[in-house]
Amino acid sequence: MAVVLPDRNLTVYVLAHPWRRDTHGVPVPPPAGARPEPRGTWPGAANEQADGSWTLRADPAAWPVKPGDVLGDGTRTWTVVTAALKRVPGFGAADYVAIVATLNPPEVP
Repeated sequence: MAVVLPDRNLTVYVLAHPWRRDTHGVPVPPPAGARPEPRGTWPGAANEQADGSWTLRADPAAWPVKPGDVLGDGTRTWTVVTAALKRVPGFGAADYVAIVATLNPPEVP
């Protein structure tokens, strides 16, 4: 198993989960361009993949991270596509949050 050491601090910005509901009980998404609230900053790492997606790893203290949340390192921001808490049996200090994300805005070739 390859260990990815933290190379930056990642701030997690979270949209309200679940969305508020209207008078008919239908979920109402936040307005377009709504800026999520910062939830905290933790050590992490980010690597661009050959297909243009990004894999990020964050400290398990950042959990839960959900699709649609935004992570930033002060220079770049990413929107979470998938996230999962990964536990390393017998080595709790190696636990991490595995994230697949897209860069905001996407880089133009």
